[in-house]
Amino acid sequence: MADDNGKGGQVTFAMQTFERIHPVEFQRRFLTQGTRHSGRGFAEFRTPHIVKGSIGTAQGSATVRLGNTIMVCGIKAEVCEPDVKQPTHGYLTTNVELSPMCSARFRPGAPSEEAQVASEHIHRLVSSSVDLSSLCIEEDKVVWSLAADIVCLKYDGNAIDAAVMAVVAALEDLRLPSVAVDPATGIVNADAAVASGTQLRIANRLFPATFSLVDDNYLVADADDAEEQMTTASLLVVLDGHARIVNVWKRGAGVLSRETIAGCIEAAAARKAAIEAALDA
Repeated sequence: MADDNGKGGQVTFAMQTFERIHPVEFQRRFLTQGTRHSGRGFAEFRTPHIVKGSIGTAQGSATVRLGNTIMVCGIKAEVCEPDVKQPTHGYLTTNVELSPMCSARFRPGAPSEEAQVASEHIHRLVSSSVDLSSLCIEEDKVVWSLAADIVCLKYDGNAIDAAVMAVVAALEDLRLPSVAVDPATGIVNADAAVASGTQLRIANRLFPATFSLVDDNYLVADADDAEEQMTTASLLVVLDGHARIVNVWKRGAGVLSRETIAGCIEAAAARKAAIEAALDA
């Protein structure tokens, strides 16, 4: 028995060494056999786990775990003057942080291109699902400004799906304090009690699903970090609560046919139930 355990340990060590020295070939050994190094099928997503209210100092927050990828979103609400062109609309900003603390692939200093692109795209997505007029406190005078900071604590691929789920869950957790504007002084008085706060109106939930073309030949769902290193194209499909298409976003030079994209949209619709269950848990 001890000898068998020793042989098993040697095999494991040999596989780990082979993966470090020849990571691409290691992945190909699995892909050519119709499976993935994690044991998942090509069309298999990792199960999302979502916890709302994970940051006590934020007005809204959530933590999302997607396999070994962990994303946290905290939303802070502040009062400010509205834009003169939209006196009844508040503000919503998003920022995605991918630092060396979550993965060695990211470098210290200015935000990476991946983080900047993710921030901009998530902002466009979320802005379409939030009624910014619901952030108005008093027309032409005072509105809410929401800042959603999305921080990756641990990175193992597919940051965009985890980030979208985190910000959606945090917005659902958000409670805006009850406020009153003194007509004489213009001072805004807020009730700090969370229980008395108002829930934000969200027009539509967002349900993301990302697919990756690995090694320019194998289409996989929800790629992990090792698979992303071999990705030549990726496709993000975002659906609303009625399974209608909100956004389809292709990145990379790899070619995806119309039939492939249609299949991805169908798979995204099938995944929607798992995300919905996690949001409602």
